[in-house]
Amino acid sequence: MIRFVCLLFLIAPLYGQDRMQWFQHDKFGMFIHWGPYSYLAGEWKGQQIPVGTEAEWIMQRFNIPVAEYREMAHNLNPVQFDAKAWVALAKATGMKYLVITAKHHDGFAMYASKVSKYNIVDWTPFHRDPLMELSQECKKAGIRFCVYYSHREDWDHPDGFGNNWDYPRQGKNFDRYLEEKSKPQLRELLTNYGPLGLVWFDRGMDTPEHTRQFVDLVRQLQPQCLINGRVGSYGADLMGDYQNMNDNGMPTGGLQEYWETPQTLNTTWGFSKFDQQWKTPADVIHRMVEIVSKGGNYLLNIGPMADGTIPAASVATLRGVGEWMQKNSESIYGTSASPLADPNWGRITVKGDALFLHVFSWPADGKLRIAGLINDALEAHPLLDSANRLAVSKSYGTTLISLPVRPINSPDTVIVLRVNGTPKAEPTVITQGSDTPLLLDYSSAVTSGRAMKRFNRDGGFHIAKWMGPSDSATWQVLVSQAGQYHLRIRYAAGAESKGDRYRISVGHQVAEGQVLPTGDGYQYSTVDLKTLVLKSGRISVTIAPVSQLGHNLMFLHSLELVPDGPIMVE
Repeated sequence: MIRFVCLLFLIAPLYGQDRMQWFQHDKFGMFIHWGPYSYLAGEWKGQQIPVGTEAEWIMQRFNIPVAEYREMAHNLNPVQFDAKAWVALAKATGMKYLVITAKHHDGFAMYASKVSKYNIVDWTPFHRDPLMELSQECKKAGIRFCVYYSHREDWDHPDGFGNNWDYPRQGKNFDRYLEEKSKPQLRELLTNYGPLGLVWFDRGMDTPEHTRQFVDLVRQLQPQCLINGRVGSYGADLMGDYQNMNDNGMPTGGLQEYWETPQTLNTTWGFSKFDQQWKTPADVIHRMVEIVSKGGNYLLNIGPMADGTIPAASVATLRGVGEWMQKNSESIYGTSASPLADPNWGRITVKGDALFLHVFSWPADGKLRIAGLINDALEAHPLLDSANRLAVSKSYGTTLISLPVRPINSPDTVIVLRVNGTPKAEPTVITQGSDTPLLLDYSSAVTSGRAMKRFNRDGGFHIAKWMGPSDSATWQVLVSQAGQYHLRIRYAAGAESKGDRYRISVGHQVAEGQVLPTGDGYQYSTVDLKTLVLKSGRISVTIAPVSQLGHNLMFLHSLELVPDGPIMVE
């Protein structure tokens, strides 16, 4: 038994890595928010959901009584729904996976649920199972079928989270809801719809224990199915396979874990007849490229109408994106984040020894400049014209490519630059302004060992996962003003880290500190450590645990060197 447990422990990370391979490669997915709220289309009894507000939250926003919302839901009859056409649109757009709302917060199931008659098959005149039809069409088209399931929030169930206008908070039995509805419905989805690519949970569970129940259920029934980061509380450490950014969030880059950003084609998720603020194909392409260039996945939402029609503006935008993807998908699928700083002309994705240079803004002088690239360039050509070899040179550490006279493929012309080996960048040097503090955060850090740049919806961007002296973060700093500096650290830490020691090297000087717990989750606190005397010039700053630990040292937000005292004359 001990050998078996040890073997599982050893292979679990490899199994998890295998589970993530398709996600890491595919990059681009379709999100679909669809339910009874689509019938309301952003309006209830003359009250309008403001543009920019989630139309699928209309039941909660206007405190619609359960009885009235249920009566309205009888009207849902998507006679124009065509699973084959929906999947074909996703495929033509270049999307590799599809995620649809099996149950949103309103508690209505968009599939044939035996757990609750409050579903599209039993409650409406439609009497068909859209999820079954979509899963079958996805299988034929080679698209991964995935489901969204609101596991915590349920405004229809008396014991679910969220509805306190019909069901007072006092007396709710949340575990009863989990056992009666939430977990049984998840079991249905994992059992009846073939292999799922992932389950997209939302709103986060209330306790780690409850989160673990849902993680374990997915692992038990479909071990290869991915679990998104919102399975757990937004203030807890990641318990899923990958992290979600905020809705419509655009991260600044540099993360070292798998992540995805969900975004909308207009400003809402569910259909709203009032929201006509549609993104153009160029908007979508630029956002997708930016996200992929930073190592993430792009999950783009459509909100079909109640009758199953996808708004014409959505279709037009997606078809425009698809035209670009048909020609340029090599620069998206299977690529990784660029090690280089974001250029002012566009973004960069990487695959093997190739840099895909996505040119959004054509340089006026016809010269494309790539700063900070250590590797020597071997050759360059437009992705759509490999025979057209472009002149490449290097000047003062900047690689220059002579571009064609005009863009080849608007709104993003891709240039392929091949180099000798895996692309590498010069380390970022944090420079100091006049008498200003030096802020050292995740964005410019170089991590070693298990230390990792991460994101949490409550904790923001931070560094964590360090458990020993070999796990470190280092910054290159250029001090322009010699003098005294206060060294400060800002971090969050749980009770298990109490008394753990860390060491910070600032050039040849050393400061040690002892972790003081800041509370559960990401409750950051700033601590003054030591006053240092620094000379002008370039130095390295490194932080690491002093000894081997059995847990994470801390969630590091930043270090800061704050100037104080007279400037030294050297």
